[in-house]
Amino acid sequence: MSKADSELFFSVLLERVLHCWPKSIDVKQLHADKSRPDLYVVSGLGAMGDSIAEGFDDEIDAVLVTVLCDAVTSTIRSAALFCTEIEPALLRPDTVRENFEKRLHRAETNPDLGWKKEDILLIRRYFFLNNKRCR
Repeated sequence: MSKADSELFFSVLLERVLHCWPKSIDVKQLHADKSRPDLYVVSGLGAMGDSIAEGFDDEIDAVLVTVLCDAVTSTIRSAALFCTEIEPALLRPDTVRENFEKRLHRAETNPDLGWKKEDILLIRRYFFLNNKRCR
């Protein structure tokens, strides 16, 4: 197995992305729709996630790390309903992975998302490498 392939394993990607997040995130500021409390925003979280993802824009595997940043952001948002501070490094990897892989499947199959052919091939390579080994 090549070094490039080993860098596509979920655990390696997750460690790389989590390294860019702050150790702890204050999620006290929730803004909810009064008529639909299930619709809420964590103040500043989206901008933080976007800023972290932008740091990977020039990477060869930008599609993977960008989608993984989105999955981490989404997982933090979900957890924010139940606590006021979150340490991204303590997120359940299986939860992040499930979210990440759903997003990758959408990226692979929805041309409206704008990913290039090379990105789609990289997504397929990710699934090939990660589905043939034990989680």
